[in-house]
Amino acid sequence: MDSYRNYQEFLTDLTDWGTKTLAQQNDFFPARSFLVLLDKAIKSADNGIFSPFLYTALSCRMQKEEMMFLAAALYAGLCGKNLSPNIWQLFGDKETNDLCAAELIYEPAPLLFEKVWDSRQQDYHIQIPPRLLLFLKGILLETQYISGMYWYCRSEEPLPSLGTSVRLYPQIEKCLTNISDKKLLYLRGKKGSGRKLNFAHLAAQQHMGLAVIPYETLQSEQQLREMRRECLLCHAMFVIELDGETEDLSPLFDWLEDEETIFVTGSWKEIPPGSFTRRQYLPFTISTPKVLADKKLFNDLSLSYQWEQEEERLDFLGRYNFLPGRMREILELAKAYALTNGSGYITNQHLRRAILRVSSHSLDKYAKKIRGVYQMEHLILPEPQKQKLFHIINRVRNRKLVYEEWGFIEKSAYGNGISMIFAGPPGTGKTMAAQVMAAELNMELYRVELPAVVDKYIGETEKKLSRIFGEAEKSMAILFFDEADVLFAKRTEIKESHDKYSNMEIAFLLQKMEEYEGISILATNYLQNFDSAFRRRISDIINFPLPDQTLRRQMWESMIPVKLPLSDEIDFNFLANQFEISGSMIKNTLIYASFLAAEDHEPLLTMDKILKGLSHELEKSGKKLSRDEYGEYGHLF
Repeated sequence: MDSYRNYQEFLTDLTDWGTKTLAQQNDFFPARSFLVLLDKAIKSADNGIFSPFLYTALSCRMQKEEMMFLAAALYAGLCGKNLSPNIWQLFGDKETNDLCAAELIYEPAPLLFEKVWDSRQQDYHIQIPPRLLLFLKGILLETQYISGMYWYCRSEEPLPSLGTSVRLYPQIEKCLTNISDKKLLYLRGKKGSGRKLNFAHLAAQQHMGLAVIPYETLQSEQQLREMRRECLLCHAMFVIELDGETEDLSPLFDWLEDEETIFVTGSWKEIPPGSFTRRQYLPFTISTPKVLADKKLFNDLSLSYQWEQEEERLDFLGRYNFLPGRMREILELAKAYALTNGSGYITNQHLRRAILRVSSHSLDKYAKKIRGVYQMEHLILPEPQKQKLFHIINRVRNRKLVYEEWGFIEKSAYGNGISMIFAGPPGTGKTMAAQVMAAELNMELYRVELPAVVDKYIGETEKKLSRIFGEAEKSMAILFFDEADVLFAKRTEIKESHDKYSNMEIAFLLQKMEEYEGISILATNYLQNFDSAFRRRISDIINFPLPDQTLRRQMWESMIPVKLPLSDEIDFNFLANQFEISGSMIKNTLIYASFLAAEDHEPLLTMDKILKGLSHELEKSGKKLSRDEYGEYGHLF
């Protein structure tokens, strides 16, 4: 028979081959007989008979003598014997007996063999690891969970398509084919840009799955060996995922010395020179601006889901600058929320909930989340300021049209986000305006207290700011930097080293605001502290003045809840004309007065309670009015 009908017939012949070898029959030549056995196995594979032995040998690029060593070890495992270096020599043909030493075969194949020492550590034998031995016996195994490794995709699983700006795997595949030496391939790009998906498509060309091994989870060479062995058993490629900046990868490359090609993915930095040797370094980069500008990629991605309204889909595409991976996560979760609601059609509410869930950022370590409960109609400002804010909100909604479809992104040296200064006295509506923007744009709002960010140690402020913007990118949150005067005092000549580092911190924050694709706002009480050079690099400046008489009357009336019992004798004209105070002071006055009203048997908000609340609020600010300044109500004081 020229071929095997099944794999068990191969194992039977292999057992017979090993038995005859150890019997030392004069007319039996192990090496020649193995080649006959191997040729028969290859013909069987050509006829569609799957051979775990051939699969393992070919996957590890074994030469014929190495295959024979694997066969000898498999025979030992099948028969419960030990394969010692001395026994291995028996498998050589008698006329030559020139087999490589067992050590020379074992060393470059740590996935396939284990060295087991005796109790005195003087002698050893080589065996196939138990899980691999089961596979070589023809037992198909379920995938084993290994801590520190996760499966990105299994072989034969359908993969999401890649946009033209992301599709690098054909170029990578061509490069790997043309270079025969050992290789180190590094695919760099931001998280969610399609790095792992490119590797998944590359693996799919060989009908392989893809496993991901985060570098920070690796603790030992043995752990990595188990991961690699599992990838071998599951016919999968693996990629090492770098997290942040890693200075020295030498241990990793030492552990992977026998790998033909090492696949690595990460962001920002190149792999440090000198951390790898004797390998051809092949760096590839996914360009974030090109990915974000690939309108067809995002359009096709969003069209694969069901939407309640087309306007909601277009609004989602136009408003957010999420990378494809992050957008796919959000849409999958929004779809799940839509299904649990019974409709299956995605709405803005589903998207909002999904964005908050998927983002899972840690901005809370550095900032306070503020709920955007106010709408534009709640904001009482002079009309020019209100129109300017309305224009900025619309600019956010239309920025993809202007920057990407009309091509202004090619004219912009930095990002296409929006940076603003809100300037004005305390209580004039700066924080409220930020809440209005968040509510109108359906975005998260985080307030960053700059005094808590500024650090006395050189370089620490920049690190904190970098983390804040990095975390904000995960959800495109609006960043509201309160009390900016602590950092952005008017620049002067550098007289001390401290002045130099303060200016460096200012320049760094300005750079991060320009690069940030979202919205960042600086709130200040003193616009004069911001020099002209800084102002030129800010998208917009909105002044929040103290309200005039007309606006103050609107505030007094609009801030009283409908359910609050209200006296008909309240003189709103007197309150608006007589007291030049901010909106926040009006709100605090009404709250204090309402608590006074709540103490009465029949609660009622009256003029005297409002004025007592106003007196309390003014005293907090260090002001005390005379009885005359209360006009006809002076007798209350």
